[in-house]
Amino acid sequence: MSFYSVVMTNFRCAALLSFLFHHGLSAAVRSRLISIVGWGLTGPAMAAQPESFESSALQYTLLLLVLVVSCGFLTLLISYLSSVSFRRLHRLLTAMPMAVAIVRSKDGQLVYANRACRELLGVRKINDRYLYPDALSATMLCDFLRPLASLSEFVHVRDELPGVDGKPIALSISGQAIRCRWQDCWLLSIVPDKAAQRNQIKLEEEPKLFQQVLNSLSELVYFQNNAGEVIGTNKAFDRFWRGRYDEGMESIKEVGRIGNSASHTWTTAPDGTSRLLESNRTQLVDDNGGVFGTLSISHDVTDWHEMQEVLKSEIEKREITEQELAQRNSLLDTILSASRDPIGMYNEQGVYVICNEPFARALGHTQTGLLGKSARDVLTGEQYESFCQTDQKVINEGRSIKTDDYVVLEDGTPIWYEVLKSPYLDPTDGTNGVLVMARDVTERKMAEQQLADAIMELQELSFVDSLTKVANRRSFDEQMRKLWFSHMREQQPLTLILCDIDYFKAFNDNYGHQQGDFALREVAKIFSSVIKRETDEVARYGGEEFAFLLPNTDLPGGEVVAAEIHQALADVGLTHLYSEVDTKLTVSLGVATLTPQPNQDYGELVEMADIALYKAKAAGRNCTMSLTAVADLAGADTNHS
Repeated sequence: MSFYSVVMTNFRCAALLSFLFHHGLSAAVRSRLISIVGWGLTGPAMAAQPESFESSALQYTLLLLVLVVSCGFLTLLISYLSSVSFRRLHRLLTAMPMAVAIVRSKDGQLVYANRACRELLGVRKINDRYLYPDALSATMLCDFLRPLASLSEFVHVRDELPGVDGKPIALSISGQAIRCRWQDCWLLSIVPDKAAQRNQIKLEEEPKLFQQVLNSLSELVYFQNNAGEVIGTNKAFDRFWRGRYDEGMESIKEVGRIGNSASHTWTTAPDGTSRLLESNRTQLVDDNGGVFGTLSISHDVTDWHEMQEVLKSEIEKREITEQELAQRNSLLDTILSASRDPIGMYNEQGVYVICNEPFARALGHTQTGLLGKSARDVLTGEQYESFCQTDQKVINEGRSIKTDDYVVLEDGTPIWYEVLKSPYLDPTDGTNGVLVMARDVTERKMAEQQLADAIMELQELSFVDSLTKVANRRSFDEQMRKLWFSHMREQQPLTLILCDIDYFKAFNDNYGHQQGDFALREVAKIFSSVIKRETDEVARYGGEEFAFLLPNTDLPGGEVVAAEIHQALADVGLTHLYSEVDTKLTVSLGVATLTPQPNQDYGELVEMADIALYKAKAAGRNCTMSLTAVADLAGADTNHS
């Protein structure tokens, strides 16, 4: 019976006694009852005084009644507060996402478990009672909590408890000592141990990972225990043997003792082809060094075997080829030694691989010193650039190229070579290269040079006036034609000055033709000194007439040159006493400027200059007249010096 029930029973008895004492009993009975009570409380002395005791008993009853009511009320208050506090705790713990339980300290019985705890550990709830699952008992909780009984709280204590499926779960448990329902209890927070779970998952996944690794191998793998029973295979083994496991194991047993070299066995693949397997066996040893089985691995080496056979055949063919090459090399050495013309070969990297002594001497080396060297190290910069250009055409286009090369030997002897470069393919390794054969053509080159010099000299004579050593009329016409079309294309002005020595016939008649020729040569020298630009040209136009071609020059520029001509002649002062304009040799100049157009001819410029010269003569000579366009043929602008 609870404390509350006892108090309520005493309260009811006291009330009944008070009621009977005052209302339900006769005076004799009340007197007798007081005597009995008084005897029990105070002994015979009180019993002898019934009347006074009656008053005292009434007071005692009332006092007892108040005491009982107060105790009952206090008990009710405490019980109410405890109930309210537990309901609040119940609501708080129920809403928590983590597993929480309240366990009695003395026996490990469950007082409360929230939903998360019930799902984690498999706790059952029947009405207000909480029951452990079959795999978990209160004794196990007591054993876990017993070492922690001296603590008021603990944090993250790791342990393993059975889960819903009965398998151990790694947990991290934190606890707080509390009072619940008048009893000492533990408030436990239970969460899964993530690190332990990861380790557990890793341990569970290791076999799967190991099997995946085995399945990714192309080799045939299976392993047995010490009793000879197969405990595992990979997919390659299963695909190859396809139910013929006994045959596969028999083929591997032929390997012999474990640790020996591999054996080779011919067998039949699922597609019916013959395959050569290379098999090895290895002992499986645990962490303590004990042997718990064997690992057998087979490789399909059919392709390797066939490659070996092909390689043997290729080696035999290569030996035959090398013998043939040795014979050819001997023949080639004989040819190279006997040839007086330079012969050499180099590969596509420019490294010399074959040469004779004349070839090496032409490059300033000996035969042994040149072999193995790169053309980059042997030739100069310009020679190497030319070397690369021609060689790339030979190698890339596969055609022969003939060139001329000029070489000065170490003793200073100049030699011209006619060089023929041809592509070649090395039969031993398939690399490309260039074969060079040169022929000494020095005598022919010298004859060609002499002929070219004679032709140049003849051409020079054909374009130079023999008396004055300036350009002749033929050279003037050729230069005039070229400049006309170039100025037409560029739309630049072209200026022509025609010059005539004043009264030169009188000079010849009085001074003689030798003095006349001398005067022409001196005038030509003066005219050449006036011309400053390389593109300008002075030419003997005919007799005592000269012409000046001034490219890219406008009319004012031509007039400046004309003024310089007059001044240069005056400075030299060649005597001409038979001239009608001066005692010195003078000239008349006609200047014409024109920008050539497609519908014009350079004859128009010559005509303009000739008209300007005629006007200068008509104006009294020793002066310059200018024309700027065909429309100006009717008039002229006079400019006296």
